[in-house]
Amino acid sequence: MKKWIWKWGAVWAGLAICLGACGQPREENNTNTGDSVQTEADGRDDSGAEEDGQDENSGEAPGQEGSPADRQESPEDQQKSLADQQNEGGTEATEPEMDRPGLAAFYENNFPIGVALSGYIFENMEEFEEVILNNFNSITCENEMKPDYLLDKEGSQKKLKETNLQAAVHFDACVPAIEFALEHNMKIRFHTLVWHSQTPRWFFTEDYTEDGKLVDRQVMLGRMENYIADVLGYFQEYYPGLIYAVDVVNEAFDPWNGNENGVRMKDNLWYDVVGEDYYYQAFVFARKYASEDMKLFYNDYGCMDKANLILERLAQAREEGLIDGIGMQSHLSTSDKIQYKFMLAVKQFCDAGYEVQSTELDIGVKDNSESTFLSQARKYKSFFKNMKALQEEGYPITGITVWGMNDDLSWRTGEYGLLFDGDMNPKKAYLGALLDPSVPDVE
Repeated sequence: MKKWIWKWGAVWAGLAICLGACGQPREENNTNTGDSVQTEADGRDDSGAEEDGQDENSGEAPGQEGSPADRQESPEDQQKSLADQQNEGGTEATEPEMDRPGLAAFYENNFPIGVALSGYIFENMEEFEEVILNNFNSITCENEMKPDYLLDKEGSQKKLKETNLQAAVHFDACVPAIEFALEHNMKIRFHTLVWHSQTPRWFFTEDYTEDGKLVDRQVMLGRMENYIADVLGYFQEYYPGLIYAVDVVNEAFDPWNGNENGVRMKDNLWYDVVGEDYYYQAFVFARKYASEDMKLFYNDYGCMDKANLILERLAQAREEGLIDGIGMQSHLSTSDKIQYKFMLAVKQFCDAGYEVQSTELDIGVKDNSESTFLSQARKYKSFFKNMKALQEEGYPITGITVWGMNDDLSWRTGEYGLLFDGDMNPKKAYLGALLDPSVPDVE
């Protein structure tokens, strides 16, 4: 596994001084991240956000650490060594001369570390490539593999004379991600096949127009099957082995916007046209057409508060071997109880026979003050520490994906939820994710 030469010594020295000066951990800034969440309803491309402003752990409805020279240091030893170098001699810190592992190398014996990348990132890759390659070994397209980007309206209309059961698809938007992954030997999480959002209305109409009449259940099931077959088939034929996980269904369960069984009804044409079992049917088709190396996931927000609902609704698919894992989006805030609630949900899913991935991690804060960023770093440390510990205990935790490159490019507008600032400088949160001893081990 590649290690990266430490090129941000001055930045890290400053972080070490700052963290050392902070003394005892401050009280957490219980920031409610949900208030400023924007979704597709605001005309913004959504990134799998908590719907309608719900915090990941609100529990409420929306609105809501020298070593002998002949011994190779472990990543943890290197972290401790770095902290000692930085803090030795009081407040004067020197730039470390050692190599330092990035996130992917640090967790190489645990799970892949991924990042969600937008089209803007691929268009301006020189600004981001070093950080990506030094820290991540998996990528997710933030938007470019969603139905809005893959479905071809004009092509679909031209095919109507032949069939009304198979819409046309094209993959132009996600080619840069595919090429980048292949060039750098990275894998891709596919996000997402079936979702009520970012799926055009015309896909559900008789003539593939925005204002056309909706088709019936059988036609839509045919379109669903063919869409899933075409998309998964494309990657199997042209890029075998590239896709290691597929979010088959996204955000199907919502007790606040759903029917009596908790299946989302609000703004959900899949529900309107196919019916309550649309998510089950999607897994039937995905298992039929997925290659053996594609793990099939159900992905959702707020999993801590609806684990029982998710498990109940997916029971049939699980019993029939149609699903492999649960994607916990992990859009969190500093007020969330990670160790004592989020990890309980992780265990619950694993105990039910699923593997678990954190698919869209960010920990939002409303200001960029020193104390707030320290609180955020502590939360990131708790998250990664506990996920690593559970994986080492034998729980099938198979990935963590951070949802975005830096605070300025985050979907959480007005918040500072990621590991790097807008200039791609590592934040204290990055130290927390690396379990650095300079970040207090207190959630």
